[in-house]
Amino acid sequence: MRWPDVAKGLSIIGVVLLHVSLAVPEGMSTTAAQINSLLDPLRMPLFFMVSGFFSAKVFGFTFRDLFLRRLWFFLVPYLLWVPIELWFKFQEWHRFDDKPMPGVDRYLEHIIEGRNMYWFLYALVIFNVILWLTRKLPWWAGLLVGLAPILILPLHAEQQMIGKAVLYLPAFLLGAHLRRHIREFAETATSLRHLTRGTILYAAGFSLAAVWAWWNTVADVSLPWMLPFAETVGYSDVRLVVNSLVQLLMLPMAVIVAVLLGRVPVLNDVLAFLGRHTLVIYLGHPIALTVLYHYNVRGWQLPISRDAESALLSTSLWMVIGLLISAVGSLALYLITRIPYLRWTIMPPQLVAASRRPVNAAGATAAAPTTASVTTR
Repeated sequence: MRWPDVAKGLSIIGVVLLHVSLAVPEGMSTTAAQINSLLDPLRMPLFFMVSGFFSAKVFGFTFRDLFLRRLWFFLVPYLLWVPIELWFKFQEWHRFDDKPMPGVDRYLEHIIEGRNMYWFLYALVIFNVILWLTRKLPWWAGLLVGLAPILILPLHAEQQMIGKAVLYLPAFLLGAHLRRHIREFAETATSLRHLTRGTILYAAGFSLAAVWAWWNTVADVSLPWMLPFAETVGYSDVRLVVNSLVQLLMLPMAVIVAVLLGRVPVLNDVLAFLGRHTLVIYLGHPIALTVLYHYNVRGWQLPISRDAESALLSTSLWMVIGLLISAVGSLALYLITRIPYLRWTIMPPQLVAASRRPVNAAGATAAAPTTASVTTR
């Protein structure tokens, strides 16, 4: 199957472009950023659905297997690289905003609550545990579990991982519980039947998003909340639920797009290559943007803008520079994976013998994690 790697490649390009657009002044107003924003309903949901697709193997795991053969490979890079990324970011705020460097308790707070750039690893740990706990439920009940975070929706303002669960847990569980159906759908994704269904569902999701946007402009969103933690829910709360539904409706079209891109010469190789290295790209580009972009741009106080008199200060140029810097950071992390022992900070060694690997949901022996697959397979 080539489309999962293509899907991850498409997702990671969107993530990096989003972060660069947020970093560069007026970057979100560029054409590239606006096109990328149109892919918001597809980017991370598609990533988590593919992650769930390759997590179906945990249905046959004991909890020991779950930790040793799955969670271990998320926890090690998360626990080792989050403090590093945070330290560089705190240094930026200390140097240019006169904020004091925090103590250990601040780092622990960000790590435990998942409030950091590498939150997706934190989410994958939680989502895999939930998947394992629901392994004996019928598929429909497992999917319903994905909606459970809505029950504590008002708490998302205090704990951002609740909001992430509302948005992405349904897609993750859908990828695992409906693995066989997704595989069959992808095999004939370009058939008239699937193209028609995917288009109809995408149109429904787009319509829901449009109605929500219109409603928010003509009324103050405030709905009664019958469950604990709040009396009413407002715009930011309901938006999470609406976005989650929109994403689920658009996922079939996202798979179709990934399948189609997988048939385009050269482009499919590029996307698949990036998709096989999502972890090093995700870990490396935020640190590089902080050190090579923010430190220098803020230190030199460069007046970057879209209408700058000098081309050297134009937003478009610095968007390109930001993407190149992200590539440098990704390459640096990749090179670390080639250094003995240091590579374990990204690709931790297996804790069990290869001969004891479990059989996955498709009946094949589970592959050893690699830089390419540690986040999804």
